[in-house]
Order: sequence, then structure tokens, then C-alpha cells
Amino acid sequence: MSCCGQRRAILRAPTPVREAPVPAVAPEPARAAPVAAGERRVAVEYLARAPVAVRGAATGHLYRFGAAEPRQHVEERDAAALLRTRFFRRAD
Repeated sequence: MSCCGQRRAILRAPTPVREAPVPAVAPEPARAAPVAAGERRVAVEYLARAPVAVRGAATGHLYRFGAAEPRQHVEERDAAALLRTRFFRRAD
């Protein structure tokens, strides 16, 4: 049987820190969601500067906004939810 002091020493020992690997390639640029037949789009503008990814409440499409690409055409049903926030406005 081991002594309690030995167990405490093990718990106090520093744990090595691992750094996550840096990806070798840059992430893909944001792309607009594909347009389905009969789908109506609305131009919206993102008012903040920090990049954000938003999933459309009605369609589930993923929209990516940021300082580099603040204006995009969004499906009309998704635009309604975005425009109710203080982060988006109509860009028409």
C-alpha cells in the first residue's frame, strides 16, 4: 500500500501543456449560400467589425459576415430574423 504523501506529490506535479498545431493552409473565404429555384434574396449589411457566422433561422443556411464582406444577399425568410437585431440592416 502506498503512502498518502506520495499521492499528494503526484497531484502537485506540473502537467505539461500541449499547443494546438497551426493549420498549414488558410481557411476558405466565405461563400454565399446557393440559391434555390424560386428563392428570394434580400441584401443585408453587417454593422459590426468582428467576423461572425450566422445560421439562418428559417433555412439553416450558414452566412459568414465580417469587415471584409459586410454585405450579402440572404434568403428573405432568414433576413427577417437578422434585421430584428442591432447587428444588421437592409443594404438596398
